[in-house]
Amino acid sequence: MDEEQFLERAQQFALHLAELQSRLDPASYDLLLRILHGVNEAIVGRSSGGATGIDVPVTALDRDLFTPALGRELAELTSLLGPHGLQLIVEFGDQQERDRREVEAIARASGMDPGGT
Repeated sequence: MDEEQFLERAQQFALHLAELQSRLDPASYDLLLRILHGVNEAIVGRSSGGATGIDVPVTALDRDLFTPALGRELAELTSLLGPHGLQLIVEFGDQQERDRREVEAIARASGMDPGGT
């Protein structure tokens, strides 16, 4: 990608991000910015030979906010970041299941029945 193409894509990125700021609710926009910050860290890590994955902590509210529409907007933005775009994979992991198992283990260790019976 030459400098002119880079500048054009950067301008498209900035315009799209500004449009999203006016269209999205503040919490969704904040989530989008946190994810983009993580993407930036991955790009910097990749160019310096470091880690290329990111881990953005998310809350239960964040999971609700990360709708398919927000995912499409994120994919659109990240496609503008590299010469061939970036591939973005979002995995939430099963935090709820891990939390449930941990609570059950604590209950068992305390002599309680984790099933509640």
